[in-house]
Amino acid sequence: MSISGENLRILVGMPSINSLGGPIYCEPPFVEELRAAGVEVDEETYVYGDAGTSTNILTRVSRVLDAARRLRNRTMEKKYDVIHLNTSFDEKCVLRDLVTMFFLRKSGASVYLKMHGSIAAFLKTKSLFWRYLQRKVFKTAANIGVLSNEERELFIAAGCPVEKLSDAKYVVVAEDFRHDPNFRSFHNIDAITPILLFSARFIPAKGLLDLIAACGGIKQTGRDFVLFFLGDGPIRDEAEQLVKQLGLAELVRFTGYISETETAAFHANSTIFVFPTYHDEGFPLVLLKSLAAGLPIITTRIRAAADHMNEPDNCLWVKPRDPRDLAAQINRLLDDDTLRSAMSANNRDLAVQFSPENIAQDYLKLYKTIAQKEVRP
Repeated sequence: MSISGENLRILVGMPSINSLGGPIYCEPPFVEELRAAGVEVDEETYVYGDAGTSTNILTRVSRVLDAARRLRNRTMEKKYDVIHLNTSFDEKCVLRDLVTMFFLRKSGASVYLKMHGSIAAFLKTKSLFWRYLQRKVFKTAANIGVLSNEERELFIAAGCPVEKLSDAKYVVVAEDFRHDPNFRSFHNIDAITPILLFSARFIPAKGLLDLIAACGGIKQTGRDFVLFFLGDGPIRDEAEQLVKQLGLAELVRFTGYISETETAAFHANSTIFVFPTYHDEGFPLVLLKSLAAGLPIITTRIRAAADHMNEPDNCLWVKPRDPRDLAAQINRLLDDDTLRSAMSANNRDLAVQFSPENIAQDYLKLYKTIAQKEVRP
């Protein structure tokens, strides 16, 4: 039975359309589904990320203050039940969110902080200054949404009351991922060559260098494949050099940064998604996209992936920083058509949990629960 959002007024702090990462992809369809359920939703741009560019401290401070003022002004024009802010949990985000909640202290609305990630080392900090500010966030927010059980335990250990934590959930639109019969010919790939896919910011902890090393070993066995790297980042040059050293230049393709919309075709038309991350992940959107596309997955057993996915139903687990294990699991999955087919069907079924309709219903329950909680300065 669906829940109506009638009489609920929500103000959502949305990332800029120029932002990178998951929020700009998953929040708009989520908001539209809330409106379809009868919720009165207003949006205001809230600082989230730097679109891959460096920003000086004065500009950062100015943007934070400007966003906080705009949110406050909206609450002076209209009364809201909940103010939903998309955020993360590190030093910069804690400072920003505290400033924002200070500006909103007279709004009378409950503030919900939806985490799109958190830094484990920061949650475990010994700094009295940062621990004080963390607890100030815990006290002021009506509720904090976290993406995994591991993250929940880290917040509890940092002093966040259990009753203030909820499950943050992303939206993925399955209809975005449709097989394209022309995809292979467009990229000059024959009908039988397996396509491996990696998509993330190019930093060491995402495991792309491990994947390149693993593919070096796979090439030596004589197996043919094409590997797409979607994205960009500080170690791209190092990655391209490693590809050349291992003789993989004809097998590996770097697309550079492409839009979230463009990545859908790669998820929908690849053979396996490979993501050997050991970063402090939340629930990487690239995994949700792979689920929705029915794409078999190889990844590490961390955070939300461990909560939602099972081996071999949805994925094969690999050890972090272990190219030999990674190569073995890629070969295993490529050699087993039956396993890939079953994994594909299971992943499409699992993705239904993250449809806009289902996630909106979950949030309606949450909003109604926290709507009367007091915002404290």
